[in-house]
Parts: sequence; C-alpha cells; structure tokens
Amino acid sequence: MAHNLADLFEHAVDAYGDDRLAVVEDDRRLTFAGLEEEANRWCSALSGLGVGAGDHVAVHLRNGVDCLAVFLGILKLRAVPISINYRYSGSELRYLYDYSDACVLVFHREFGPAVAAAVEGLDSVRHTIVVDDGSGAEPCPPGALDAREVLAAASPDRPDVERSADDLFLVFTGGTTGKPKGVMWRQEDLWRSLGGGADYHTGEPVPDEYHQSRSGLEGDPARYLILLPLIHTSGLMPSFTGLFAGGTMHYLPHFDAAASLEEIESEKIQVAVVAGDAMVRPIIERLRESGTDTSSMFMISSGAALFSPSVKAELLELRPDLMIMDAFGSSESGFGGLGVVTRANLDDGSLFADHGPRIPRGTSLQLVDDFDEPLADDSDEIGWIVKSGYQPSGYYKDPAKSAETFREIAGTMRVFTGDRGRYDGPDAIIMLGRGSQVINSGGEKIFAEEVEAALKAAEGVEDAVVLGVPDDRFGHRVGAVIEWADGHDGRFDHVEASLRDSLAGFKVPVAYWVVETVERHPSSKTDYGWARRVIADRAPDHDRRVDPAGSRA
Repeated sequence: MAHNLADLFEHAVDAYGDDRLAVVEDDRRLTFAGLEEEANRWCSALSGLGVGAGDHVAVHLRNGVDCLAVFLGILKLRAVPISINYRYSGSELRYLYDYSDACVLVFHREFGPAVAAAVEGLDSVRHTIVVDDGSGAEPCPPGALDAREVLAAASPDRPDVERSADDLFLVFTGGTTGKPKGVMWRQEDLWRSLGGGADYHTGEPVPDEYHQSRSGLEGDPARYLILLPLIHTSGLMPSFTGLFAGGTMHYLPHFDAAASLEEIESEKIQVAVVAGDAMVRPIIERLRESGTDTSSMFMISSGAALFSPSVKAELLELRPDLMIMDAFGSSESGFGGLGVVTRANLDDGSLFADHGPRIPRGTSLQLVDDFDEPLADDSDEIGWIVKSGYQPSGYYKDPAKSAETFREIAGTMRVFTGDRGRYDGPDAIIMLGRGSQVINSGGEKIFAEEVEAALKAAEGVEDAVVLGVPDDRFGHRVGAVIEWADGHDGRFDHVEASLRDSLAGFKVPVAYWVVETVERHPSSKTDYGWARRVIADRAPDHDRRVDPAGSRA
C-alpha cells in the first residue's frame, strides 16, 4: 500500500463500512461503503471510456455526492482530476480545458451551454458526461453521455489497482493574478501537507497510513459542513481529512446563509469550513435575524479568503464559546500556518492588534530579503515568506515559472509564496499581504488586504476590493471597488472618517467604484482581474481628487 489518497479513503471504508455515514447532500445520505460503491462505478465507467493511469479528467461540478464520488473514482484509477472553476466561461473555460489536457469532462447540466461552446472543436476532450442537476439547461455538447446510464452499466466493486505515492495530483491556482496554472503535487506530499498526514503544528509525519482511520475508531464521528467548493483544495482536502478519520461530510450545492444555518441546526454540525468574510458575514446577519440554534458547532475553520478581525469579533459576540481556526496557505505552498482565535483574543484586545494575521512559524516558515538572504529572527524588516517541507515539484508545462517559485534558499528547497511578512518574535510571522497586490504610492508600500479589512469594518460597506489606481502626483493611489450594505446612506465621507480611525491617511482610498455585488472566485478569493476591468470600464462614482467635498486629501 502507498501513501495515496485513494488508498487512504479505502482504509477508511474498511474501518467504517456501512456503520458510519460518510456524506450528506439533501436527501442523499451514503455510508462509507455506499460512497465507495459510487466512486467505484465512476472508476469503472471512466476505465470503460479508455481512461487509464496518468490521464486527465476534468471535474466541472458543484459540491455534493456526485462531485466527491467523481474525484474519488478518478483517484482510484490513478488518473488525475482537473478541477474546473465553474464561474469560468468562454475563452477562460476553453483555455483551462485545453491547457489541462483533459481527455474526459464531467459536468453538471446547468453548465451545459458554457461547456458546449468551450469544447467545440477541441479534439483533446474525447468524451463529455453530463450529471443531471434538475436545471434543465440546454444545450449540451453533441454526443454527451448521460451519467445515469453510464453508471448503471458500471461495476460497484473495488478495482484491483496498485497505486503509488508518486501519483500526480494537479492543484489549479485560481487565476487571481493571471491565467490559472496547474501545480504538480506528489499525492503523498499533498497528503502530508493538507490531508492530515502530518501534524499541522510541528510538521511531524503521522506514524503510518492507517493512523487516521484507526484514530477515528476511538470516538464518535465528527460532522462537518463543507461550504468551500470541492473544486478547490480548501474544500476538497478538509473533506478528505475528515473522511480519512471517519467523519461525516455535509454539502450544499449552492452557498446560502439561511440554508447553511438550517443544516447546522438540523444535522447538529460540529465544524463548518468556510471562506472568511464572504461567507461568515451573511451567516452572522441571518443568525441575528433567525436565532438559529448553532450550539452543536464548536469550531469554524476558514481558508482561501480574508477573515477580517471585525467579522471575527461579530461572530464571537454571538458565539463566545466558538473556536475560530484561520488557515493560511496556497496552491503552491500547501498548508502554511494556522491561527487560532477565541473570545479571549477579543477580550484582551489582541484580535485588533495593529497588524495582519499572526501565524506560527513552526519549522517550515522563514523570511528572506529581495536577494533571498534569510532575515535574522530579531529583524523588524518586511520580508518575503518562504516555506520548506512538503511541496510541489513545479508548475505543469512551465519550467521557467517552476524555477522562479521553487528554489534553493540557504541550502534548502523552498517555496517562494509571494506573501510579505514581518517577524513577531522568534516563533511567529505577521502576514501583511500578497506582494503582487502591494500599492506603491509615492514610495509608501500599502498592502491591499489591510485596506480591504478596514473597509469591511466600516459601517455601510458590505464588501470591497482594493487595488492601485494611476495618480499624476504619487504614481499610484489607493482605489476601491465597493458593495454597499443594505440600508447604507451612501456617504463616502462617512466611510473615509471611519477608515482614518484605523489607517494612515495615505492608505485611505481616493476613488471608489460602487457595484451591486463584488464578484469573487468560487473559493471566495478576491477576483482582482474582475476589479481591474470595473475600474478600466468607467469613471469612479467618487474621486476626492476632483470632488473633495467632505473629504481630506
């Protein structure tokens, strides 16, 4: 047996069988044995279409039983799952299908029209399989196979496949700063980094591949509500981690705050996996209105998106006994660190300390300067965060970018994360933000995430994206695309006054573009490409450089 994701799932099936519930989506409730039968059918069906070890299969599905079973079926076959961002369309979608070398594509019917347009004339995609979702969307690609018919003819038996720890898993970046890229992980390294194969605090590997399934026998199964998309590692890997240890995964095909709270109350959810502010803010608003009983939930775990101190504080005011886990990482680095926040951090003021998220260094995180020289532990300089330990082998079909990101520093192979940080004593790093989103305004360096967090804390602002806008005097100034909250007064000077309570004047946006909804990737990561298009397409709704009334330059 190898340290392989499919093997680890099969260990859990052998341990729990029909005795434990593995996955819940609406009325579909499958035990571990039932989920494996679904995965085996997908494995058999794909094999019948000529898919073998190393072949790429695109997964264009929303969260649910089918999506999870497809991923597992592909892995059982030693094929490579390709996660498709279901917000893509047109040329973006065609690019990803083509770049990823997918030979088979599995998609929900609601995406049929976009899929049909994107695969037209694309010879590499030999087969498409449509999973019915009740949407009735048309058209689908010519010759698309019906998943119900394909699975009915497939075998539910476990395949006899000898797998390897070296089997490839491609993690696709969200394309927030350019076209998406495939990051190549050995499955064992991905498991060690993100799937519970090593201690998240010390990096110490678990003793053997049966450790998780064995430890899950010691207590009652945990119940998880996974609200992050399975087509992103921030949703898929927590699902695998929970399943390997005998937990039950609950899914909703579409995120909805009211439905999420109903699931937490009715199913006695213990852990909710969310995407920071984008999901927690509407959950808080709905919780205030409904008074839903969430007492079963003891932890909320966030990843992939900003979870600002003001939103954490609101949540802890409502649920003072809750533990908040804030995970940091990326497609390239895997797990980067884990921040833990409780009511004590709110009471002692540390939640609102004047800095970004504080993450433990462990044994893998370090700061280097612009010349890859390590910074001293007592340095107060801002540096680049690099990570050692379990890491990918590079980018798919991009050796130049691979050499730039995965490189030897001080004699050790490290991932250059692209994040900026500052040491906070010998054991922690203050994460300041993405280097690619630093705004240089007259020589002052401004981190977009810091301003975004302050905007979201301002009364009247529901969501915001911050980026640099050209300025004749300073080269660039801070601009913001904002979504007003319901009932706002539309006063930019009120927003500015609130920002000046927590930000230096040069960090306060000079121009604002108001949109009905701030668009984000399915993982809830900031879509900077979309925000740049908004700014390029029209003049700002307010610019205090030309309309200074009620504002201070």
